[in-house]
Amino acid sequence: MKRVVILSLCAVTVLCVGVPSGLALDVQVTAVEASLEGPSDRQLLQLRPRLRRLVGYRAFRVLQDERRNCPWRSRAAFTLPGGRLVQIVPKGMRADEVLMQVRVVQGLRALVDTDLRLQNRGVMLIGVDDDVQDPGILLIMLKAEE
Repeated sequence: MKRVVILSLCAVTVLCVGVPSGLALDVQVTAVEASLEGPSDRQLLQLRPRLRRLVGYRAFRVLQDERRNCPWRSRAAFTLPGGRLVQIVPKGMRADEVLMQVRVVQGLRALVDTDLRLQNRGVMLIGVDDDVQDPGILLIMLKAEE
């Protein structure tokens, strides 16, 4: 009985998610160091006021920026500074939202493991702070576009 319920829920979920029109999703992963003081990179100056309100830091520096096409329902991995890895599985589209699974791992430890809905062409921020000695944090900016 339990298997039937789980399978039928999975079938409903798959039917509700739209089939993407393209073969791949354009994904951009940007690693940003946020710190209490210092200059901000020119490409982040427009976002700086919003970033300051969201995370409370004053300076933002791009450490890495990578953009690529990720096939639907396949895992794509982006290597970040500090031995971290962002794993993304684009699952589908619903209205104007991209559905994806996102994992941020460091070694064997998962720092983030979640499913999310991201506005098509929108940006999602993930903050990672696991070093109490360093006063800054790593921001991971995810952008997806069908």
